[in-house]
Amino acid sequence: MKNFFEIVIAIKERAALCYTGAMFFYIFFLLVYGQQTADVPTLISLLLVSIAAGSLQLVAFSSLVIKKLGYGWRLLVFAVPFFAILTGVAVAFHWFPAQSAGAWVSFILIFLAIFAVLTAAFEMYYRLSGKRYDSRLDWYRRNQ
Repeated sequence: MKNFFEIVIAIKERAALCYTGAMFFYIFFLLVYGQQTADVPTLISLLLVSIAAGSLQLVAFSSLVIKKLGYGWRLLVFAVPFFAILTGVAVAFHWFPAQSAGAWVSFILIFLAIFAVLTAAFEMYYRLSGKRYDSRLDWYRRNQ
């Protein structure tokens, strides 16, 4: 039971971060396009996508479900189902005209671009964090 609550809390934390980020961009684009109100179905769809992203992040990037797997495979374990879920939500909530081939190309390119930017940003963050911890560990070893 303890493990169940740990998983629920981890998903909730990840989903909250995703939803906050999605809301930031949604509000930004509402302001850019002069909208004064938010669309409730869009808010719900962003919540569903955030919960899915939080759940898939836990599956793909933690050791709770998958113990040993390379980072590239973990990216694939996250990206493929997330793209499928995102596509389903986008079609169900009419994010773009589903009959338009150009809209599909734009959707796929935007997904790939955002995925690449976020992957690069997390990679840079973890490398910088690793260097910082390495320097602290070196300092500790020298002073002991």
